[in-house]
Amino acid sequence: MAKMDLKGNTKSRIIDSAKKLFAEQGYQKTTVMDISKQAGLSEAALYEYFQGKEDLLLTIPDLWVCELIEGLEEQLFGVKGAFNKLRKYLWWNMRRIEQAPMDAKIVYLFLKTNANFMKTEVYSNVKTLYSYLVEIFEEGSKSGEMKSDLNPYLARVIFIGTMDHIVTRWLLEDRSYSLFENLDEIFDLLVDAFRANNQKTMVQSPAETNKNA
Repeated sequence: MAKMDLKGNTKSRIIDSAKKLFAEQGYQKTTVMDISKQAGLSEAALYEYFQGKEDLLLTIPDLWVCELIEGLEEQLFGVKGAFNKLRKYLWWNMRRIEQAPMDAKIVYLFLKTNANFMKTEVYSNVKTLYSYLVEIFEEGSKSGEMKSDLNPYLARVIFIGTMDHIVTRWLLEDRSYSLFENLDEIFDLLVDAFRANNQKTMVQSPAETNKNA
């Protein structure tokens, strides 16, 4: 048992070291030697746990994405209305990104541009995270809140593309402002694109959504 704990602790130390270095100096500039030194290990010892730095890059975000999914299920529980769920989805993701900027930087600036990203378990979990959006758009279309002919998959592309742009710009500008600046206005523009023409849905604030959940 002690040996297993030691192995788990060493693996966690390597992951934390790689995360720190990737976020601070970039993936391309970070070497396996840098990571092993940061973790207090030899390069040979690091290779006992990971095949190299790309293996680490593809491993690091998995836990964070799994936590996002678990948290999102809790956040959406009891929320009524497609637009309220959509708002909660956006606000929850932005809040978690602000709380874990190193993980976000690795995912948005390094992982998503990696050619092997779509072959990883992380990508499978990201697809699960994004599948909630399809369900929300389908619900909105059926309930009459959103356009009856709304394509939920294209709507998801628009929503995710907007969110990715907001986060990427924030990271590239060294997180010099809050992700929530102008987020209400951006959300309203998105809502107008999805809303049924005969609907004037009042979208609740996050506080009101939590109170009614």
